[in-house]
Amino acid sequence: MCRTALAPLALILTLAAGCHQPEQRPLPAPPPADIHPTDIDYVDTDAFDALFESALVNQDPVIVVHSGRRKPDWDGRLNAWIAAWNRGGTMTGPRTVRGQIPIPGVKVDEGTLREFRLLVTGLLDRVDVVARDGKTWFGEEQVRSRRIALLKPYDLRFHVGESGDIDLVFFNGKYAEYYPDFVKTLTGATAETDEPQEWLRTIRCSRCKAIRDKAAASEAPTDSAGGE
Repeated sequence: MCRTALAPLALILTLAAGCHQPEQRPLPAPPPADIHPTDIDYVDTDAFDALFESALVNQDPVIVVHSGRRKPDWDGRLNAWIAAWNRGGTMTGPRTVRGQIPIPGVKVDEGTLREFRLLVTGLLDRVDVVARDGKTWFGEEQVRSRRIALLKPYDLRFHVGESGDIDLVFFNGKYAEYYPDFVKTLTGATAETDEPQEWLRTIRCSRCKAIRDKAAASEAPTDSAGGE
């Protein structure tokens, strides 16, 4: 008799449990189909630091710092940010710029991609020392640690734009799926011929199509048949 009395109650509890649905966690927002960079002009001021850090805190997909320089010979806090990125984790093996071909005695200028890479490698070799000159936040341990952590999700690309000036492009690995398309838009090609297309937390160098075409034209042999 007890079993008969309990049966309807068990049925009611089962139906009630079936009506209750567990609370679903909100799905993360999908990355945008079209990546729009956050552009920041480099100025050696606290305002630049604040803008850059704000973009990092927001986890912006791409942050482009316009150096306004044709060679990586800038001073000040931009070197501190590069040094902080470098502290965030390195690839296995010695640090090199992707595709670097170090040739002793080569004339170093921005004319070719190889020479541009050598310039960047020279900057990386001295940036940690330069960043500690006492004129930037890099010597403040708490600030340095926070900014190193903020930079960890990003790779770093030194890119020569159409103006001939160098841009520092930070791409968030959270959006790695969109990296090949972004590189194609940035450089006018899928990638430099010696560069892997996938996102990696490493340092790369590239030039836009206009700069590559200009360099190729200057390196092409000239027809001297009717010249001299």
